[in-house]
Amino acid sequence: MSLDPVRIADYVREISHDEILSRFEKLEAHEIQDKAAGEMVTSADIEAERQLTRLLTDLCPGAVVAGEESIAEHPERIHDVLEADLSFLIDPVDGTNNFIRGNHRFAMMVVALKKGATVAAWIYLPRDDVMAVAERGSGTLLNDEKVKLPRPPADISKQIAAAHIKRMPDDLKEMARENLKKFLKNSPAFCAGYDYVSLLRGWKHFSVYFRTLPWDHLPGSFMIREAGGCSRRLNEEEYTIHERGKGLLSTLTEPQWYQVRDALFPGRF
Repeated sequence: MSLDPVRIADYVREISHDEILSRFEKLEAHEIQDKAAGEMVTSADIEAERQLTRLLTDLCPGAVVAGEESIAEHPERIHDVLEADLSFLIDPVDGTNNFIRGNHRFAMMVVALKKGATVAAWIYLPRDDVMAVAERGSGTLLNDEKVKLPRPPADISKQIAAAHIKRMPDDLKEMARENLKKFLKNSPAFCAGYDYVSLLRGWKHFSVYFRTLPWDHLPGSFMIREAGGCSRRLNEEEYTIHERGKGLLSTLTEPQWYQVRDALFPGRF
């Protein structure tokens, strides 16, 4: 079963404009619901996922298509995604809390998998009209131009972090909070898609997360690797949809990965 990355990118852009941007800064109270502690879902999330699911199913008959919201309702769907010859995972609005507040740092993300292995990914920033696309073995494109990651500053005091430490265990959180002072600044977007695109643009030099849900991180981690960067678990294991460990560090180069990991968590891993 073949993919059509250009058409899928067009679908992502179309649905983002029709179902997400059309509601930006226009949400009414009844369109916002609590999903879990500190997490919200909106009509934009639900409709964007529904419409993109329909288009992907029509484009790739027989593929399994699931999204963050459908899996929240039916957790067993993740097993179908893992086992399918071709499957798609959708994060309809990554950075929902930003979206609700009128903050432009939100994204739509899609990842394609074959038997659980990532083969392509799409990240779109609707408010900025920035599209990132990656295919296995073909590199990463940003608005149709191949990404060449810059070399990070050798001195970590000049590096900009996107470190999300809130969900870390207390000991790791305190260690990271103190050691982040070694870097120029920490500027997390609270939207994984936005942070990964910022790395691809060279605006930030690394990102680190503790909770690593597949719809949040498979697309961006894959894109960083395809662009020549390094993205793996803090214990150096590969990050895949099968991996249930915690923690994910993405950097512009492999030497930087060790430099940042050991500066943030000295002697821990």
